[in-house]
Amino acid sequence: MSRDIAWYEDPNLKNLFIKAASNAMRGWHCPFTTPKTTFTGTNSLVDFTNHLGAFLKEGEKRVLIVVDKDLRKYGEKVADFIKTQKGIDSKLFNNVLPDVPKFTVLEGVEVCKEYNPKVIIAIGGGSAMDTAKMILLYYERPDINLNTMVAPSYLGLRQKVKWLVAMPTTSGTGAETTFIAVVTDTDREPPKKTEAVCYELCPDFAVLVPEFVASMPPYLTMGTGMDALAHAMGSYVLTMSTELSDMCNLKAIELILKYLPRSVKRGKDMEAREKMQLAAFITGMGFGNVSGGIEHGLGHSFGALFHIHHGVCVGLYLCASIAYQSKVTDRFKPLAKLFGVKSEGKQRDEIVKELLIKLQDFMKLVGCPLSISELDDPKISLEDYNAKMDQMVDYAFNDYTTLSSTRKLDPPQVRKIYDIVYENKIDDLMELYYM
Repeated sequence: MSRDIAWYEDPNLKNLFIKAASNAMRGWHCPFTTPKTTFTGTNSLVDFTNHLGAFLKEGEKRVLIVVDKDLRKYGEKVADFIKTQKGIDSKLFNNVLPDVPKFTVLEGVEVCKEYNPKVIIAIGGGSAMDTAKMILLYYERPDINLNTMVAPSYLGLRQKVKWLVAMPTTSGTGAETTFIAVVTDTDREPPKKTEAVCYELCPDFAVLVPEFVASMPPYLTMGTGMDALAHAMGSYVLTMSTELSDMCNLKAIELILKYLPRSVKRGKDMEAREKMQLAAFITGMGFGNVSGGIEHGLGHSFGALFHIHHGVCVGLYLCASIAYQSKVTDRFKPLAKLFGVKSEGKQRDEIVKELLIKLQDFMKLVGCPLSISELDDPKISLEDYNAKMDQMVDYAFNDYTTLSSTRKLDPPQVRKIYDIVYENKIDDLMELYYM
């Protein structure tokens, strides 16, 4: 296998992985990885700090806080709190950039070499948590080649750092409970997002502080909420799903349908904020132990080229993902039930179509664009979209999530999906089901 491409881009391993994910192999390999402890509720930061103080020895009280630049105030709050309450020192690293370029990760590694932290705390959205995960990885294994980290990898981490901790400030990525990190490999030309999959990248502790998600503006609330919905629905239809992941994903969808509209409309509704934070965490356990759906591979590629918010990107391709895969699975039926679609006496295609209509109605309710043509910032013409079509198709087909598709996905089908989602009309989406 070439070391110049990621393992999931290798054609031979791609075919092997797809076979291993088939119904015949279900139940063969399905560990369920989660944080050791999750601190929830209004007292979560206090509970976590008490835990930290009880287990760190005197010579170990050094914490590296990885925080988004715009959220430095939360990093400072945590730093002050753990110092005041338990005498724990900390250093802030805030060079967190969108899409997690590798060079910023390596900057964090240099800080670790000098500071020798025993705990790394990530505060922020997916970029902060992925940056922290990758800093841990490269700090402990500077020799690692991401392209050869065939899932599942076991690397023997936690030799230098005792704990990795995640405190989310958005309600969508679920990265506080997943063992996947996405980094932009800036050594490749052009740079390409690469998924690192390793059970040891799962945070040891997740700390859900409701106050940290209360200040999200409506658009970010919508975008991160759509990310969580896409995680849950996209993962649920995959053949690799298990009873444990189903339990998480279905409950998360129920919470999102109820509380995301309230969170978007009334940002100070703390019940809705707390429930959405919990929903993102729950679906993190669900999709994180299975895979993101194909809407994520499609969205990753579109977002990388047009720089649209990740949650909106995957939301745009969610209807297409459901329509395409529902041809070969009945797993759309429990989803339809959650959306209020009655299945009795109806043909499969009728149920799928009603589910797509209900899903688009929900997207309208929370203010999510329904198609590429509806995007305003930036406005993307059909000509601009088609000009980057070949690159999008290549990126999406070689994305990690393509391996998990319930229905075989080849470049022509990827192109067809991209063509249809520009307008995302229901009848066109149903063509994906029928073809």
